[in-house]
Amino acid sequence: MKKTQYYVRKTHRVFSYLLFLQLMAWILGGATFALVPFDSLVKGGAVVALPESSPLPGDWVDSLAIALTDVDSPHEVITVASSQGALAGLKRPAGTTWVSLENGQLASRPDSGQISTYAKKLYAGEGVLTSARFVAQTEARYFGLVDELYGRTGVWQASFSDFQNTRLYFDGDTGRYLTVRNDFWVFYDAMWRLHIMDYRGGEDFNNLLLRATVLLTLGFLLSGLVLMSYSIRRYLASR
Repeated sequence: MKKTQYYVRKTHRVFSYLLFLQLMAWILGGATFALVPFDSLVKGGAVVALPESSPLPGDWVDSLAIALTDVDSPHEVITVASSQGALAGLKRPAGTTWVSLENGQLASRPDSGQISTYAKKLYAGEGVLTSARFVAQTEARYFGLVDELYGRTGVWQASFSDFQNTRLYFDGDTGRYLTVRNDFWVFYDAMWRLHIMDYRGGEDFNNLLLRATVLLTLGFLLSGLVLMSYSIRRYLASR
């Protein structure tokens, strides 16, 4: 009996060591999700004022007609705002062609000056623009755990000097606004990945590591119940 109890106790201790760090991650993640304002702070909604619609020039119909003569059979046409003004996206099976609604010509690649001007127009926070740079390679944070653009490269990044270190991202080919990120978003995403134990895509709630941890937790619980039964027997025997 003593030998069995010894092995159960040792197994229970090993399980507790293995579960400790993950339990801490679950607790920290839950506290983060409950306490950090998501829409205003994490998503940057308080510092970005996006245009409600694309500002179309007065002669946009004529410009679009010029573009349509040069692009074969688009099945859909969309309009968006960009650092170069209003653009039309002519969608075809082979991809989307972007043209300027100012002149009907193919959209040109923006430069840092255009991105800076457009970023300051969209930014509604209290900081100032510190840099506008082209991001050609993936930039992972927290020891490679978080990539705030999910692997997307070839974009412009406009950084601002507010307390959350806001970063606006723009498409490298057209200057279209893509998304906003900040240090709170990076921390939140890291906590999310640790919470669901998916360190790649951050979306798999039923991954192998999580299922293994569930089994480990079950073993920890069962071994604890066995040890508790030994304690109860010892207590009853001593009376």
